[in-house]
Amino acid sequence: MRSRNYAAALADELREIGIDAAWIHEIVRKKILYEQSVFTRRSFTEPEAVKQELLAGVRAHLGPDYDVATHFTPRYRPWRQRIAFVPDGDFLEAIRSGKASVVTDEIESFTEAGILLRSGRVLEADIIVTATGFNLNVLGDIDFSIDHKPLVFSDTVTYRGMMFTGVPNMAWVFGYFRASWTLRADLVADFVCRLLNHMKEKGVQQVAPALRLEDQDMPLLPWIDAENFNPGYVMRGMHQLPKRGDKPEWQHTQDYWAEKDEFPAIDLDDGSFVYE
Repeated sequence: MRSRNYAAALADELREIGIDAAWIHEIVRKKILYEQSVFTRRSFTEPEAVKQELLAGVRAHLGPDYDVATHFTPRYRPWRQRIAFVPDGDFLEAIRSGKASVVTDEIESFTEAGILLRSGRVLEADIIVTATGFNLNVLGDIDFSIDHKPLVFSDTVTYRGMMFTGVPNMAWVFGYFRASWTLRADLVADFVCRLLNHMKEKGVQQVAPALRLEDQDMPLLPWIDAENFNPGYVMRGMHQLPKRGDKPEWQHTQDYWAEKDEFPAIDLDDGSFVYE
C-alpha cells in the first residue's frame, strides 16, 4: 500500500498544472479509495502474493537480517484481521535503529518485574499498557427498552447494518472494517436525513425496519462472516450483535463501492419499513 506522501505528491502535481482545488480533492480521494478497494480484493483473490508484498515492505525497512518470520508474519491471511498502516515506516525505522524492539509471544502472567511469557522469558517493565484482548461495548452498554420491555439486540435483524427490526427511530453508525469509517458515516447520515424528510412528508413520527413476507424464511446468520474477518474482539462479542440475512438489505456488506450507489436508491416504501 502506498504511503500518504503519494497522495500528497499527486495533489501537488495537480495544483502545478492548474487543476481546480475542488477537483483535486475529488480526484485524490477517489484514487485512494480505488487503490484501497483493489488491494482489498487482491487480499481475497491472491492472498499469498499480497502477503509477500507486505512482508517485502517490512524487510525493506528492517533489513535482511531481521527475524520478520517471527515478529511480523501473522497466522491469518491479509485482511482477515486489521492491517496496521505505518506512515513512512517510522515505527519500523525506530526498530532498525535500536530505539524500539518487538517481542512476539503469548502472555503467561504478570509478575512484580513485568511480564512472564509462555516461552519462559520475562520482559521487565516499569509501565505496562494493555492494548489487546478488549471486549466489544455494543451500543455503549445502554439498556434499551421498547414498551417497557428490555431490548435484546441480538434478537434483531440488521437493516443494511444501520437499523434493526422492531427498533423504532434508531440508526446506528457502523463503518467499514477495511476502509475509512467516515465513508459509511456519510452514507448513513445522508440516508437518515432522507428518511426523516420522508417521514415528515407522510406525517408520521415513528419508523422501524420489518422483514417483508418474502424475507420471513431467509436464513439468519451472525453479524459478520467469520471466514473473511475474524479478529478476537469481534468473535468474542458476536453473541451481542444483531443477526444478518442472506440478502444485501439485511446485512452490512462492507462494500463501499456498492453502497455508495445503493443507499441513495433505497426505496423507502418497499415494505421494509413500518411507519406509524
